[in-house]
Amino acid sequence: MNRKDKKYRGTQCINCETKLDVSEKYCHACGQLNSTKKLTIRDFIEEFFANFYAYDSRLRNTFFSLFLKPGIAAREFSEGKRHHHANPFRLFLSISIILFIVMDIGTRFNNSSEEKSETELTKSDSTKIDYNKIYDTGVIEVDKKTGKEFHRDSIYKANEFNDPENLGHLTLRITTFRNYNLKNPQETPEVALKKLGYENNKINRYIYEKAQNLKSNDVLREVGDYILGKLPFLIFLSIPFIAIIFWIAFYDKRFNYTDHLVFSYSFYSFMFICLILYEIVGFFSDNISKFLIGTSFSILFPIYLYKSLRNFYQNSRWKTIFKFLLLNILFIPISLLAIFVLMVVSIILF
Repeated sequence: MNRKDKKYRGTQCINCETKLDVSEKYCHACGQLNSTKKLTIRDFIEEFFANFYAYDSRLRNTFFSLFLKPGIAAREFSEGKRHHHANPFRLFLSISIILFIVMDIGTRFNNSSEEKSETELTKSDSTKIDYNKIYDTGVIEVDKKTGKEFHRDSIYKANEFNDPENLGHLTLRITTFRNYNLKNPQETPEVALKKLGYENNKINRYIYEKAQNLKSNDVLREVGDYILGKLPFLIFLSIPFIAIIFWIAFYDKRFNYTDHLVFSYSFYSFMFICLILYEIVGFFSDNISKFLIGTSFSILFPIYLYKSLRNFYQNSRWKTIFKFLLLNILFIPISLLAIFVLMVVSIILF
């Protein structure tokens, strides 16, 4: 016997105690099934698969719209078709978690590959290896006044730099600290700074300690990869503020802030799904992955955003183009501020 059969219906909701008619299959107040039948194993299994299929169908509909009908899923959800599509925030949260996991796996995979290469190089000719030259050993800078070449695999004292505040010299200071620590791992930062001629202050001690954690002397690449890895997290936190930009650029009495928020979550869900796919491709070919990411940010995502804006806000072509350009203008200062904050936070936490 099915739990939905009329013979099992009551006149009061078991969940919220709302008065019901026996003709009502579900409670009109809380939505629970109007049934007094005791739950059996069969009922439990049937309900599990029914709920799973219901969510799966919403997910399938949402994915179909995201890839083939940009902006339609967000518009239909805002118009009230809630059971046809997955909740935008829940979907975005799930995709973000998956992206974080995939990117973390990718980082570990790349690090293990570098360590494997280092180990193989060590085994091949252990008598000729300079452990500071395992990575890129090219010239990082040439002093214009003296013509002296600076290498990232060498150790330099403070008095060897004419302009200590130069960015190139800053990276050389970091690699110097790393190289010195590799040769003298037992020395404290205070002792090392004194021997190298650097002032024993908080900044230099901080740089020395961070340099110890580097896996290579390619400082800018490592920091860049770290910041790029935190990009999804930054976007995740900034979505509510991004929605304000959409609200300003596409102000319309038909749409409230929540509608713009739904659109933002939907757009970035599509972007994150693509990034997940590109990360997976990166396990097999890093060059193809980087090409796909570069092409997407320069061509695919802008075109997709325009299509989404046109379908969601339903403005004319030229009005959409104008507001699309306005949107990009508004994004510039917000993006620069976000990048600056991210870089500062990332460097502190690196």
